[in-house]
Amino acid sequence: MKNNTIVTLTLLLFAVNIVKSQDLLDQLFFEEQKQTVLTEATFKMLRIGFAHSIETRKKGVLELSAYTRYWDIPEIEGVETETNNFGSDRVSARFGFDYAITDDLSFGFGGSNDGVFDGYLKYRLLRQKTGVKKAPFSITLLTAQSYRSKNLDNVSLSSNPNPTDIYDNSIPKASINRTNTFSDKITFTGQLLLARKFNRNLSIQLSPTLIYRGSNTFQEDPKLQLALGIGGRYRVSKHVSIASEYFYVPKQYALESIETFGPFTLGVNWEVSKVQIQLFLTHTGAFSEDQVITETPVNFNTKDGNLFFGWNFSYVLHLKKNK
Repeated sequence: MKNNTIVTLTLLLFAVNIVKSQDLLDQLFFEEQKQTVLTEATFKMLRIGFAHSIETRKKGVLELSAYTRYWDIPEIEGVETETNNFGSDRVSARFGFDYAITDDLSFGFGGSNDGVFDGYLKYRLLRQKTGVKKAPFSITLLTAQSYRSKNLDNVSLSSNPNPTDIYDNSIPKASINRTNTFSDKITFTGQLLLARKFNRNLSIQLSPTLIYRGSNTFQEDPKLQLALGIGGRYRVSKHVSIASEYFYVPKQYALESIETFGPFTLGVNWEVSKVQIQLFLTHTGAFSEDQVITETPVNFNTKDGNLFFGWNFSYVLHLKKNK
């Protein structure tokens, strides 16, 4: 009888503890629902690949960056044009910086070895969040400008143009933008970046884009161009993720002077503390938004020197300490 009493009391105490624990869990759940939780690290990096992500840095953070692209030059009429030194014939590079004025407002500036300088201003309008105040996605506004300090000569004047013409010195070429005045060399880009982090691993972004040129050498080319970008990131481990993006330019808004293709990239991100590295394959060697999105002259494949290898390197400095 005594043993039965002890067992009964033990079970009652156990049941009471379960009820109390459940009450505590319920209380914590309801307390959490009364709060607003901001979604962090949708993409982590400021760029998905060649284009901007919705991300901005914390106030006072300075990010130094170096971007490069490597690619081989194809044969022209069966004749090798380069020596394939170190596995690449051409290298393009951009060096720049990004600075966060506030947690939601940042700007950046950079220059590349083809004489194109670019800058941008990015504002985080809405952040994805859960709890009392919910928002199913994040919205960031981006305005960017590029300045071409020299003639890029990226349009073939051949009667039967070919993508390899840009590597053939015997074929006359011209630039899309005129080079007469400062305003002729300027191009403006506006983007509405919308992204959602579906879970701890998967994030997707849409990027409606508007590009306006100060001038065009060829009258048939539209000054105003529209494009739609889609990009994504999938985390495979604590520090490694896979990222990809693509931009579609409707035919009525594409250039007429040269055949262009929507830019695509596929790569791997490595994120460790202050250092962030992106390694990827693409088919564009440019860096400014207008060049990449609307002036990519080759498709994504391994033929005719169309496949480029690139990497983005960023180092983060905290200029202002958190109080």
